Amino acid sequence: MKIFQISKINNQEDIYQSEINLFLQKQNQDSQPIIESVQKIITQVRDNGDQAIIDLCNKFDQTNFSKISETLVKKEEIEQASINLDKDLKQALETSYQRIFNYHQKQMPKDLLYQDQVGVTLGNKWQAIESVAIYAPGGSASYPSSVLMSAIPAIVAGVKNLTLFSPSKNGKINPAILYAAQICKIDKIYKIGGAQAIATAAYGTKSIKKVDKIVGPGNAYVAMAKKIVYGDVGIDMIAGPTDLTIIADSKIAKANWVAADALSQLEHGPDSKAFIITNDTKFAQEIIEQIEILSKKLSRQQIIQSSLKNSAIFVIDDIEKAYLISNLIAPEHLQIISDNNDNLLKNIKNAGAIFLGNFTPEAIGDYIAGPSHTLPTEGTARFASGLSVFDFLKRMSIISCDQKSFIKVSSSATSIADCEGLDGHKLSLLIRNDKN
Repeated sequence: MKIFQISKINNQEDIYQSEINLFLQKQNQDSQPIIESVQKIITQVRDNGDQAIIDLCNKFDQTNFSKISETLVKKEEIEQASINLDKDLKQALETSYQRIFNYHQKQMPKDLLYQDQVGVTLGNKWQAIESVAIYAPGGSASYPSSVLMSAIPAIVAGVKNLTLFSPSKNGKINPAILYAAQICKIDKIYKIGGAQAIATAAYGTKSIKKVDKIVGPGNAYVAMAKKIVYGDVGIDMIAGPTDLTIIADSKIAKANWVAADALSQLEHGPDSKAFIITNDTKFAQEIIEQIEILSKKLSRQQIIQSSLKNSAIFVIDDIEKAYLISNLIAPEHLQIISDNNDNLLKNIKNAGAIFLGNFTPEAIGDYIAGPSHTLPTEGTARFASGLSVFDFLKRMSIISCDQKSFIKVSSSATSIADCEGLDGHKLSLLIRNDKN
């Protein structure tokens, strides 16, 4: 992890001209091989349906399916997962469910209907999407928390048809994922992973119905598949490697805590990133020392060593100016640990989720706080938000004119139609003013 010493930061322009900006610029990755591979899989699923799913699962997940019905998780498998799962883990998942549900329930918008000054009735109606597929990774990363974080906002929004896709290992899905699905009352669970799962959800087969939207994290092949099928089906986002930024005032923050928080993200994958912004070089060195000490206690040391190469500590004179760097990064996760969190918070413009204070590590948000941990990555927090009930709702406008209000507004509409050369629009308006 490299340390950058930045002596002067007064405005955003100073950041753009500093070596920080050069370090943060994304490396161009050759995604063409992934695109070509994923496109072949999607085409195979669209052309050959059920048989393609069987062949692809057997090829990539080392399954031994002979018919499509074997990809559907049986009710007995779900029940057995519940029986065998650790009691404390079940309780934790149930607690997480309730907290996530309560938070998203407070997000639900109300329908709007009002009459304006000329008598036109206007408003909007919110309507839940009808069917949603949730993707849950099942390889080296198998996260029951992601099932909860993806499904619960949809449940609160009113989505009636939820389907879960997750790759199996030796024909079995992680019992914790099955239990999380059971809590969410998802009874259609398919042992299908990778790009073939996304293609199945997007286009359907003879045996599996297509959906209206696909959500949930996945590897580079899953992300690319979502990108390719978008437009034919809705998606939540195209998620890249996870990232964390920590603003740590050396007078308030603890070096070992900051190090542990950074490691919590760096262990996700070799392309993960952690950025720390602090106001003391000695403190920055302490953090690096603690990262070295603590990482030796973790099981994913090799992954961490790779992801540390993508990471950095930025040392600045005034911690109050840390927001300038943070806004440039536009982090997926942002922790703020200072003696004036509120002051820094009001200057933050780009972040997926913000965690305030020494006792709010990002890991709290991953599992139990309430907001969904499905968040915009790779700087997309500049224009995107985390998953919420709004991702599962459609807003339909309502417009109603009576004769009097129509007469008051139609002349202006007629003028605009005339300007645009749309005679049919103009006729549609004028015919209603024809006294004959």
